[in-house]
Amino acid sequence: MFNPQILSMINNKTLFMGTANDNVPRVRPMRPFLEGDHTIWLISYADTEKSKEIQNNKQIELCTISDNHDVLRLQGSLLTEQELNAAEVEPVRQQIFETVPNIADFFTGADDVNMVIYKFQVKNIILRMMETVERPELNFPPID
Repeated sequence: MFNPQILSMINNKTLFMGTANDNVPRVRPMRPFLEGDHTIWLISYADTEKSKEIQNNKQIELCTISDNHDVLRLQGSLLTEQELNAAEVEPVRQQIFETVPNIADFFTGADDVNMVIYKFQVKNIILRMMETVERPELNFPPID
């Protein structure tokens, strides 16, 4: 469960996803789907370079910055749909298609085979609040 400040930095925002492929970092803008206040899902086309890279290395980092210049870094790994129970994936796909703005511009429906979703397992949260320069990064314990 994310605290309200973290939720406000994630919800309806563009985050930047960092991956690594063959020792080369890659960063891409992503619009996560937040299920409740505890689960982050990412959406992509199935046949992209990004999806191929994720298959090779599921460790990622999501980053964003607030209007106040607070910095949020979420570190963890992605679970693919094949690694999840279909009973969990199907309702999430439907929720994504019903609630994500303009999703119909990209996919034909919740069952579109070109759409792939990933469940983000957050292992570490780093929140740097910019109220003062003396304040250190806050490292929260891993989430199970």
